[in-house]
Amino acid sequence: ADGADAAAAPLALGQRLVVNSAQPAGQPFCGEYQVQSFTRNDRPVFQKAGLPANSQAVYLLFNEAGQWAFTPHADGRADGWAFAQDSAGSPSEIKGAFTIWDGTTWAPDATLRVLDKAAVLSAGSTSTPGFSGAAVAGGAAGGPAASDMGFYGQQASAVPEPVYESVELPTPMASVGRLHWKAHWAASERCLVRWVPAPAALADKSLPSHPAVKRGVLPNGMRYVMLKNAMPPGRFEAHIELHVGSIDEEPHEQGIAHMMEHVCFLGSRKRERLIGTGSRSNALTDFQHTIYHIHSPVRLEDGRDMYIPALEALHEIAFAPEMLPHRIEKERKAVLAEMQQVNDMEYRIETWTLSGLHETNKLGSQFPIGKEEQIKAWQQKDLKAFHEKWYYPGNATLYVVGDMEEEEMLRGIKRIFEPTPARNEHAPGQAFVEPVWGSGSEDPRSLFRRQLAKKRPEQLHNFSLPMVGTGDVFTQAAAFDQASGERPWQGPIRICRNELLEGLQLNFYAKTPVRPLRTLEDIWHLTAVRILIGVLQFRIVSRYSSNHAPVQIDHSDSFREGCAVTSITINADPRDWRNALACVVQEIRAICDYGITEGEMKRYMAAMLKDVQKGVAEADSVPSEDHLNFIMTSDVFDHVVMNPEQSCVAFQEVVPHVTMEQIHVTAKWMLGFIGYYGRAAAPPTTAVVVCTPTQVYQEQDGQWVPFNITEEEILELMLSVPDKSREDALNQVDVPESLLAGKGYMEKILSDGVVDKMTAWRACSRKHDEATGITQLLLPNGAKVNYACTTNESQGTMRMLVPGGRSADTQENLGSAMVGIRTVSESGRVSDFSREQIELFAVSNTMSVHLDLNLEFAFIDATFSMTDNGLVAVLELLHLLFQEPRWELPAFVRAQQAYKAQAYAVQKSLEQSTLDRLMGIMYANDGRVSEPKVEDLNKLTLAKVRKAVSGQLRPQDLEINLVGDFEGRAQAKMAAVEGGLSTGKHREEEAQDAEVVEVPAVARERRLRELDEALWKYLGSVPQSEVPQVEMDRAPVICESEKLSPEERQRNAHLEDSDERAVANIGGGAPNRWGKGDAYHTKCMEAKKFSWDAPDNAMKDHPLYPSMCLLAMREVINTRLFSTVRDSLGLSYDCSFELSMFDRLPAGWYTCTVSAHPSRIDEAVTAAKDVVMGVKKRPVSELELSTARRTLMRRHETDLQTNEYWISLLTHLQYDNPKDTTCVRDIEMMLQKLTWRDVQNAYTSLLTEPHQLFTSVSTAGPGSSFISGGARPTSQPASTSSGAAAKKELIEVD
Repeated sequence: ADGADAAAAPLALGQRLVVNSAQPAGQPFCGEYQVQSFTRNDRPVFQKAGLPANSQAVYLLFNEAGQWAFTPHADGRADGWAFAQDSAGSPSEIKGAFTIWDGTTWAPDATLRVLDKAAVLSAGSTSTPGFSGAAVAGGAAGGPAASDMGFYGQQASAVPEPVYESVELPTPMASVGRLHWKAHWAASERCLVRWVPAPAALADKSLPSHPAVKRGVLPNGMRYVMLKNAMPPGRFEAHIELHVGSIDEEPHEQGIAHMMEHVCFLGSRKRERLIGTGSRSNALTDFQHTIYHIHSPVRLEDGRDMYIPALEALHEIAFAPEMLPHRIEKERKAVLAEMQQVNDMEYRIETWTLSGLHETNKLGSQFPIGKEEQIKAWQQKDLKAFHEKWYYPGNATLYVVGDMEEEEMLRGIKRIFEPTPARNEHAPGQAFVEPVWGSGSEDPRSLFRRQLAKKRPEQLHNFSLPMVGTGDVFTQAAAFDQASGERPWQGPIRICRNELLEGLQLNFYAKTPVRPLRTLEDIWHLTAVRILIGVLQFRIVSRYSSNHAPVQIDHSDSFREGCAVTSITINADPRDWRNALACVVQEIRAICDYGITEGEMKRYMAAMLKDVQKGVAEADSVPSEDHLNFIMTSDVFDHVVMNPEQSCVAFQEVVPHVTMEQIHVTAKWMLGFIGYYGRAAAPPTTAVVVCTPTQVYQEQDGQWVPFNITEEEILELMLSVPDKSREDALNQVDVPESLLAGKGYMEKILSDGVVDKMTAWRACSRKHDEATGITQLLLPNGAKVNYACTTNESQGTMRMLVPGGRSADTQENLGSAMVGIRTVSESGRVSDFSREQIELFAVSNTMSVHLDLNLEFAFIDATFSMTDNGLVAVLELLHLLFQEPRWELPAFVRAQQAYKAQAYAVQKSLEQSTLDRLMGIMYANDGRVSEPKVEDLNKLTLAKVRKAVSGQLRPQDLEINLVGDFEGRAQAKMAAVEGGLSTGKHREEEAQDAEVVEVPAVARERRLRELDEALWKYLGSVPQSEVPQVEMDRAPVICESEKLSPEERQRNAHLEDSDERAVANIGGGAPNRWGKGDAYHTKCMEAKKFSWDAPDNAMKDHPLYPSMCLLAMREVINTRLFSTVRDSLGLSYDCSFELSMFDRLPAGWYTCTVSAHPSRIDEAVTAAKDVVMGVKKRPVSELELSTARRTLMRRHETDLQTNEYWISLLTHLQYDNPKDTTCVRDIEMMLQKLTWRDVQNAYTSLLTEPHQLFTSVSTAGPGSSFISGGARPTSQPASTSSGAAAKKELIEVD
């Protein structure tokens, strides 16, 4: 430091001091101080250690006024925060009390102590100092222990409240201090969190446990959890969780838990016996869990029991695997292939993020996929040793949920798992289950691991925040032993750069211990957090011009990481990152400063109430798998598991006690790490991870130019963002109760005789199919309606679609419909309502609306509440969307830019660019089937995209499909079972009569009439459009492959990257869902004399016949691909076959996707081609058909419980195609009547001759990028590498 005293420091440079205080005013000075290399006034100078790089320095020195002072100035001036009138030669010798400015007056802090750290350690203290305001242990000097002190200004009960007494200080010092440091203390006060005491009625009331969830422990130590649930009917889920994952691996075992999962699961013969029974099974390995699961029918059609065979398979997998050498070698290849496949950019961003978020434990470095060199080296003995160590009953939990009686579940569990001998047993009297949080833990709120008899190394978290609602439930992992060279964690910014990234992503994280949900007070805190996230997300979205604000805010418990994480993710154009970040920081700071408004609180509270009521209404339709996963994740954090009714009652009890003050305090706690970033009293971030491209494309000159972002730029911006005023922060948007009130629309419609008009229309246009329950209408303007009544979900689902989509684009206007639809969505406005008003209208009415399109159709998807006029609200919005849409130039520019950014991103994505190149060579002269090119997007104008969309979204061409509880059965059921359980069919016997609730015929008819009237009134009243309909019948036609050379039918590409990967797509022509192909496909079928009548099946004339044959054939090919390319040859981790299955266009294709290591991708492609072409020589067997049939039928049965699937069944029922209600009614019958000859004949409808196959192969890794081959090579924009003036081709053309 300039002007330092010449005298050498009297203390060793390594000396450290520890400062602690029990009073809030003294908290900012707590922590460790490092002696400096200079002195002031013949005394040593100490600087506080561990502060963020951007924060103000804090010095402890002897100033020129003869006082020891805490000050930001190193020059010894008489200025600072706190002073002690004491001439001691060293701070640890100070006897007098420090006097501190607390924001209103000067007050003494008799509890503030300055101790020599070496003396503290030698005295035997085990306490470690906190940081950034955390309390510090007093150790041998007699100060209060860290565990007795509050955090963030909260005083623990063991320490009395301080009494402040005003004292006089010398006038010169006092005036300077007041003028300069009043602002500092105001800033500290601004960051302080003082929790509102929870009402006693909430703190003392425990949450009720789900009475139908049964738990137990077998004598060998294995835990089990059971729940009877009848959705889907006749099926069950059985999952066994081994409490071991990648963080349990030794340094030489990285990846062995995942390898073990592969060997145990795929090496199980008993699991293989389940294939073809309609069962499905899988496994996963994470940081702390390995889970094997089976979904199976309880019994087969012939009466055979499936529960015991499923449990036997899980038992063999977990406790009796064979681990044969050949299986180990197969899975070694599979794991190495998986390592290549998963290593895409999304996975790399995730690993970069986890590395920053969990730098203090193995979660940040020991990922489940493992290390390649170790995976290649393990032998059978290594796997057996790991299995012996971790795979035993005392380290396992079995979950069974399904449509079975509890007694049957328990009998099976005991029969199969009880004989397994116990290992690694606990000492006598020591519990297997409780306490859930590990007893004797160094940090009982750190990463939870199941208690074991053997010691399991703890993985301590570097928490930024104490547990919600507390000031002192923190973690010792947040403080470090600096004597051994460690440093406090302050969340330095990590910047990860990769040239294959297109956008820039900023991620901010703060970790906190999970608060177990066990009392109403816990729900009270959770409610405040949920409201806060909803309000903040809306406020930030409203700041964006776009309706697609790229900001995600979340606070949730992480099952796999064992902590709660507040995350703020900002996706931005690299050229505009400053505006994006400044917007988020400013809104977060405003909500920390001023809280939320009463209107916001009520709005989001009402939305949450509707959400929990929705849970009650949907309780009977929740699948067993969802129940099981909920129980499993809840158990990790010691949450009480409640049924939906119990959750609803608990929330209703809590709601009256939630206040704006509580939410304001919660905002400071949860978001202060961003809102007050850089302030001394603010909590630190756990991690800041920035993912950025290395170059950006400049359209004006067609150049790729270097892009860079630095830590200093980010810090400077976050510290310079201006505050919002209270008035701006709490400004309210007027939320309309109705979108049509006062507009005169309804007045015109509801004229004299409207009831008679509606009745007459309904009588002549309504058609109801009893077999399927489908009702069809034709609205006065020509729009068609299909709807079905189900109680699957508490909300209704709607899909409005019109023919057209991207197929309606002309060569001159490619991408016009797509950009046009996005333009309407970007605007977010209708009539004279602002986007903010529409957003809040949607929140208030619990609805959502989404516009999109595909190759065949443009569509509008909506969800809506079945109560409180939810349907009317969404119909009002849709009415205005057709009557008064807003076509705005800024919205068009944003939509155009979004798709241009997507076009660049596609070229940088290995998987997307590979598929795009395949479509390019298959349809060489038709850009509608490929991703839009930037040059095409640049040709578009607002007028062009408006014309394209207006020619499609014509009311007279609409098909409107709805699914929901329109008869009111769910509401009647809720009333009938009030207070009972309603999770599937697991009620007590006396409640069984309430299971099926009939709605009185009069009420049912009234509800359906109201539905028809609403559709007639709000959608049927929209006048027909006079805009000419776009040309829709131009189906894409695949290239005539026989006219192309083998080189033209294949494209090879390489992307320069740091890591090696490879992927390939194989494609060819196929018919649509109804068996019709394009012109070239038709020509080929005529040449080979193909006919769907060939097998002479009695059902060959049914509209569903071609699609059922094709779907069964797809399942057969996928099974063969897995068993050959993946299992037998070990060439690929994933290989799949898909069909386009168009509904409207006479066209189609199939694609086969295979991934592998670059050195084996050609071999994998050859093997996949052999499988696809080999069906001709090796016909489909009855066994393969039986397996495919069961798979499709089980999938159909399960999907029938969802609104989304019902919408797909209704869609296109009234279009000019073969589909009618029999296509909904006869699915199961058609599957049952299929023969292997039908499926084999369907295979003939594919173009699979060697000269008819198209291939796109791409690799990634070191080396310059290139593309070669194909019928239509296209050059890409050039790039300029940093430090070089010459252009560098991002993708060079051979």
